[in-house]
Amino acid sequence: MWMGALLAAACGWLWLCATARAEGRLRGWRGTLLGWAALLLAVWQTRSSGLGWGTSVALVLGVAMLSLPALSYVQAARRRSAQGARR
Repeated sequence: MWMGALLAAACGWLWLCATARAEGRLRGWRGTLLGWAALLLAVWQTRSSGLGWGTSVALVLGVAMLSLPALSYVQAARRRSAQGARR
């Protein structure tokens, strides 16, 4: 089940990289597609641990939604430090 939680966090990171304010190769449809693939893989991995489909989907979506603000903060802090180094 811990592998499903890690995949759900990766899903949140990929969705964050797909947003318009992000820069990089995963921006747009690539990040979105990889995020959905990670989400499906996380649900499958969590389901294989013995939980039901509904519980697995709820758990994975919960972890993905909770990881988005934390990952967004990390990305913003990294961007602020990079801007400070350029000055």
